[in-house]
Amino acid sequence: MTLHSLNLYSANMEFRIQTAPIGDSSLYIDQVYDRLSTAIALGELKPGERVRQSALAQRFNVSRQPISHALQLLKHEGLIQDAPTQGVEITRIDPLYMLQLYQAREALEVTATRLASERIARGETTADEIAVVTAALRAGREASEADAPLAVLVRADFGFHKALYRLSGNPVIEQMMSARWPHLMRSMLTVLDDPAVPPRAWDEHDAMAETIFAGRVDEAVGIASKHMRRAGEDMFARLTRLQAKTA
Repeated sequence: MTLHSLNLYSANMEFRIQTAPIGDSSLYIDQVYDRLSTAIALGELKPGERVRQSALAQRFNVSRQPISHALQLLKHEGLIQDAPTQGVEITRIDPLYMLQLYQAREALEVTATRLASERIARGETTADEIAVVTAALRAGREASEADAPLAVLVRADFGFHKALYRLSGNPVIEQMMSARWPHLMRSMLTVLDDPAVPPRAWDEHDAMAETIFAGRVDEAVGIASKHMRRAGEDMFARLTRLQAKTA
């Protein structure tokens, strides 16, 4: 899934998988991949759900060839796995993997925060770049306060961090995080139903943005690091409890 395929929805909109015909050509593999990875990320295709090539080919009006290629890409990203008998299914969420992902993510998020605040301190950012971050913060806060659907809250979180990557001026960070966000987003769906979680997350986002905009590099880095560690540990604990209940 490309980062461009996950645009923010307004707080009163719910995600639905796109079903318009794609076209019967291997050139459309990326489009099939984007649609399926987005459906996984936002919870329409759920962990453990079987995925049938024939049904997908009919839905997208394509042959099985682009479907098969897209599924192989998703399998490579760990979003799809072989089913116990035959075919494939959506990979179940592994709490330990998510904890490890957050540990790795912390380094990139902290780097993005440091670079962004340093750029601002040197006067290298544009008003448009800052406006994108501000708009993402506003959209997330409004979604949180409006008790928006979980898919909208997840998109808002993604939107803020994508804006931060752009503000850092380092496109490699955005590229490296691109394939990980579907994992992050589908896991977030399992924890954002706690009413206390979204407001706390956006309080932390606000604190990050405030220190970044002020060019207070060390303070911004500290807040970003604490935010990532708290989020990762909370995610691991919640996923572990859910896993125990279903065992």
